[in-house]
Amino acid sequence: MGLRKEIALLAVVCLLSGCGKTESSEGSGEDSKYSQSSGPSVVNLKEDWKEIEPGSVYTGEISICTPEASGTVVFEEEGVTVDASHTEDGYLMVKCEGAQSRLKVQISLEEEKYNYDLNREGNYEVFPLQMGNGLYDVKVFENVEGTTYSQLFFTQILVDMPDTDRVFVFPSQYVWYTSEKKAVLLSYDLCGDLTGDEEKVERIYDYVVKLLSYDYEKAETVEKGYIPDLEEILTVKKGICFDYSALFAAMLRAQNIPVRLVIGNVQPENIYHAWNQVYIDGKWVWKDPTFGPESGHTETDYTQEREY
Repeated sequence: MGLRKEIALLAVVCLLSGCGKTESSEGSGEDSKYSQSSGPSVVNLKEDWKEIEPGSVYTGEISICTPEASGTVVFEEEGVTVDASHTEDGYLMVKCEGAQSRLKVQISLEEEKYNYDLNREGNYEVFPLQMGNGLYDVKVFENVEGTTYSQLFFTQILVDMPDTDRVFVFPSQYVWYTSEKKAVLLSYDLCGDLTGDEEKVERIYDYVVKLLSYDYEKAETVEKGYIPDLEEILTVKKGICFDYSALFAAMLRAQNIPVRLVIGNVQPENIYHAWNQVYIDGKWVWKDPTFGPESGHTETDYTQEREY
């Protein structure tokens, strides 16, 4: 690649440390840590409701969209491997071997950029191409010290997706699951007797709202770089807004229903928050499983910054 270019990156991968009051400092953004003084007013109505043990109801075949590193289109340099074999489905797979320091992946299209952490174990991680079609820049950086990073890798990848919404039916780093995981099993338990997407959305939404309780302690203590562990969330049955939205997205994507995990701000509370948009009958529909249907919020209260 030539000379390594040292750059200073903002710490941009934490995303959320919970629903909290927005800060006006320059540090606010993807990797900011938000305080949580009182938490959202979450309503969990569990009357006339029965919890299901994942995998205890549905006995049929499970088929989900599964990312693959097929090796047909691969870019390699400085220990970094980018598998771009399935960009038409809206994702890249990236890994790095031999790194000693923290790694970051930056994926950008024109002026829009998304930044992620990358594991150092040499395992592939899946990253969405949610910015549409065009010539993407893909960069990998290694931490030198503090917030200074050295660029390890750069390539450009031309993306031409026949359906730009297809990206939202695959698992990716922030919404990660595989076919044997509880979120998928539970999704099929709930939807095995349903055929319509709208019915499936409403049943899963209702279940997640009633199953989970908001974890105020976690919102206060969650660390930068946090990514929801859906297995743990379904075990402890509580979480922050990031957890609610990731679980809801995973369960619907398992049913091949496109779902966005959205990040932004909510008024009038002025909190940084995660929610969802679901593709039903040809349009994107707003859903917020954290606040639930009793909150009184409408879609106009939400300002979107990013989507995954």
